[in-house]
Amino acid sequence: MTVCNDCELPIERVKKDNTEDSVVCNPCRHLRNEDLDISIRPLSWKDLELVLAWRSNPEIYQHFRLQEGPLNWSEHVKWYESRDSDRHDFIIRYLNRRVGGVSIDSTDEIGIYLGDFSAHGHGVATTALKWACARFSDRTPLLAEIHEKNEASQRLFERCGFKKTSENDSWLKYSYDS
Repeated sequence: MTVCNDCELPIERVKKDNTEDSVVCNPCRHLRNEDLDISIRPLSWKDLELVLAWRSNPEIYQHFRLQEGPLNWSEHVKWYESRDSDRHDFIIRYLNRRVGGVSIDSTDEIGIYLGDFSAHGHGVATTALKWACARFSDRTPLLAEIHEKNEASQRLFERCGFKKTSENDSWLKYSYDS
């Protein structure tokens, strides 16, 4: 099976990129064609230390449903090594720097955060979320749970076509159909 050279996920229809001798999926081709200085690649072992730092920042984890404090290294490694095969985690790069993460889990729930606050306000999260929606359009409806106080994420997901479907305690549920 052929995989995309950028996101490393399987591609059903293979088409070589005109600018390089590589094979890319349509969502990754769109990122390249738009020349947005944004790229997305799979999370790897070499990213774990940076991701641990991001996810241990209270300004970030305060919006996570299942995390109430900083992570420790052994928990983080255990999470990385035990992920479901149907879960995909990616690093978002902007101006050749790692700035955040976007993921989809085995229940088709999308998550996104920018750990590098200097990337805020440049359309990075919007571009990355739109990429994820396009790349995983075969798994719709895509889902998200957003804390009611995380207004920036609510606006982001709504801007990308997600609709609020319900509220449970202080969590808002969103759904996206392509």
